[in-house]
Amino acid sequence: MILKKAIQLLAVAVCAFACGCAETRTRYANPGEVVAGAPDRPTMYDLETATQSLVQKMLASSQFSKNYNGAKAQKDGKLPIVVIGNIANKTTERSIQGRLDATGEMLRTVLFESSLFEVKDDDAAVAIASRIMNGADGGLEDGSLVQSMGTQESPDFIVLGDLRHFEDVGGYHTYRLRIAIHNLRTGKIVWEGVETRVKL
Repeated sequence: MILKKAIQLLAVAVCAFACGCAETRTRYANPGEVVAGAPDRPTMYDLETATQSLVQKMLASSQFSKNYNGAKAQKDGKLPIVVIGNIANKTTERSIQGRLDATGEMLRTVLFESSLFEVKDDDAAVAIASRIMNGADGGLEDGSLVQSMGTQESPDFIVLGDLRHFEDVGGYHTYRLRIAIHNLRTGKIVWEGVETRVKL
């Protein structure tokens, strides 16, 4: 009888613990997904999903289309060249810089896959220049890349952004990711978007 009661109490305790864990678990969502849940806990995005969500918003933006088409027309229909700048860490957490660098790499990949841009990688350009200058022939190799180093096109757009941290009522921590595309010829913003429901 005592053993039976102990088993019942253990089962109740395990159930209560499982329910408690389920209530505190963070729920991440895909872009646009609606998730049923407590009204005081809105759907949160991880950093990768938030980035993808912002790019989707950009591609669907009529303002972006207008500015993009204007820049493309100035190049006689050639694809604009974009370079990824810094996604600045404006939080106090130094440990997340690697994730922000990865966010920049994801942005470059997604924009390249969109077929709307030619994409330049500044880090790769430094490595290429170093390879040419320090090559076996002292930079005198016969190759089209070497010959064209002085005539490469400058980027038309640069992508910049930042991540900020907020502590809401009740000690609930959230982050805000901002991404913007700037026209390097005019200095004007081509498109800007913010995702306020980011959870690291």
